[in-house]
Amino acid sequence: MNYSKEKKIIVLAFITAFALTIYIAEMFIPKPLPFIKLGLSNVVIVYMLYSGLPLEALIVTLAKTVVGGFLSGTLFSPTTLMSFTGGISAFLAMYLFYNSKMKFSIIGISILGSVSHNLAQLFTVKYVIIKDTKLLYLLPVLLLLGILTGLITGYFAHLLNKQIDIRSLYERNDS
Repeated sequence: MNYSKEKKIIVLAFITAFALTIYIAEMFIPKPLPFIKLGLSNVVIVYMLYSGLPLEALIVTLAKTVVGGFLSGTLFSPTTLMSFTGGISAFLAMYLFYNSKMKFSIIGISILGSVSHNLAQLFTVKYVIIKDTKLLYLLPVLLLLGILTGLITGYFAHLLNKQIDIRSLYERNDS
């Protein structure tokens, strides 16, 4: 392993730790309803994806879900299953729309990811955990919340994008 690969791993580990710190800290923010969460750790994933680092964004998504589930004591629970399906769904939606011919802003990508995350979680609960069609009554609320939380996380990702060029950390060779 050369210095460049080691440096990339160190940067990725730091960014993953940063996302995990936000993920854990967000657990202490009071929620108006049990299923409402801003998803502020997704700022890091949106930012990385929008910076042209999709593999790294996927790694952070998976690590955040698994390690976050372990640290919160929910690793083998429906919560982690919902986090996993939501995270993968959001990543895929953001990746597809980021690479589409339509050019979405970082905020638009974030909103698409957030809405996709909420839909995936709803369908996971409906088809795997509770299996009750009445859950679909939550759909309008979850769409609205997805737009709102996606707007917030997208705005923070936009601010991060203006301040830090992560690609330069990966491409600079300090040897």
